[in-house]
Amino acid sequence: MTNIVIAGGGTSGWSAAAYLSKNKDFSITVIEPSDIPTIGVGESTIPYINTFHTNTELEIFKNSAWLDEVDGTLKLSIEFANYNRIGSKWIHPFLSGKSFDHEMVQKTCLSEISLSLYQDQTDFVIDNFSLPNIQYQGFLKNNKDDKVASAGYHLNAKIYANLLKRESLKRKNCICLDDSIEHISVVNDNIEKLVLKSGKVVSADIYIDSTGFKSILANAVNSKWDSSYTDRLFVDSALAVQLPYIDKATQQKNTTYCHALKHGWVWNVPLQSRIGTGYIFSSRHVTKEQALEEFKLHLQDFYGYDPSEVQPRLVPFNVGIRPKSWKNNVIAIGLSSFFLEPIESTAIATMHYQIETIYSLLTSKHILKEDKIKRFNYANKLAVDSLASYIELHYIFSQRSDSKFWRDFKALGLTDIQKKVLELYADPEKELVKETVKAHTNGHSLFDQSSFMFLFLGYDIAPNQMTDRVREYLS
Repeated sequence: MTNIVIAGGGTSGWSAAAYLSKNKDFSITVIEPSDIPTIGVGESTIPYINTFHTNTELEIFKNSAWLDEVDGTLKLSIEFANYNRIGSKWIHPFLSGKSFDHEMVQKTCLSEISLSLYQDQTDFVIDNFSLPNIQYQGFLKNNKDDKVASAGYHLNAKIYANLLKRESLKRKNCICLDDSIEHISVVNDNIEKLVLKSGKVVSADIYIDSTGFKSILANAVNSKWDSSYTDRLFVDSALAVQLPYIDKATQQKNTTYCHALKHGWVWNVPLQSRIGTGYIFSSRHVTKEQALEEFKLHLQDFYGYDPSEVQPRLVPFNVGIRPKSWKNNVIAIGLSSFFLEPIESTAIATMHYQIETIYSLLTSKHILKEDKIKRFNYANKLAVDSLASYIELHYIFSQRSDSKFWRDFKALGLTDIQKKVLELYADPEKELVKETVKAHTNGHSLFDQSSFMFLFLGYDIAPNQMTDRVREYLS
């Protein structure tokens, strides 16, 4: 029996418990103090969550009723307004396996589709891809239609964590201690035991840190944080708020709506009962007071909210990664391990990927422990690197110059990997479909050639056209 202690609950901790507890050879103890609130901001997911749910083997996920329980709605795409230029919009759709979506991607990358038929990227995507076409016919309520089997979800993160907790605790090998950690006994950068506030002493073979940015276990074993991503990713703060619908018929959509402002962007996540929204901004480029004013003005102008009734909370976040997220007998996951920013809704998916990797390694008896640690940290770094690389392009390709924020991104230039992917797409001699994007991240990427194609088209970069603008990016 392998004893595993998970410090912290929330989405990360209970996701880990839900997945690992399916193995009867694991004994799972979650330490979750009820008097410490979770962040509860991550409310938008991508289709990878469906794979994770299936692999937990929990009965609750064998039908779609769970989504109503977490106040959830179907998510068929992510939309980006005012990113390329003010007045523009582009769509990153989820692809349906029950359609010709993947074939359309290949035909587009091979220039077998005439883009001149369409007004812009949005027009092209809605006309040719299944889920955006469904989305723009009107709001789609939760159902079991296999046409939307590849959807992501908007959900109430706190209720979702509680659902995972309830279902995990139905398993005999999973328990929860409503307690907090008072003392961590460490010997040679290994945790020997945890002394809890109640006086209880807990020890384990593996300790999983899901305590968020506090990272109390990872810090205890001297697992260092690397903030070098901040050199190319500027946003580091969020103003988050939950608002009632003003006009549900127009506000509730099957998409996560992202609206770029002068110093960052606003997310809009429509649940069944309310809207989750917030302003992601760079504290290097704007004060929190200025950001708050900008955010309130946007909500008033765009949706009609009274500024006096908008009282968001400030959530600063640490951009970076713990290169040794698995160090000795401690594994950091979720916010304890990494964070970039919530654009493209990758945080929960990457945390789920971490948990699946941990499970695979812990159940592989033939691999030495030191090799398991090395493999996990290597794969984790590759995955987060690929996220950062894709996220940066949302800003670097922008043609906006109305603030220092956008001008500073434009001045960054592309990395060698970003240049290689752009060259595959734009050089008619290369052809993106013949050499996949994932080859440049050793397969560790949530984004394939379709994701890059939709992004390139969103910034007016056509396939197989080596324009002066493309040459400038590649120089």
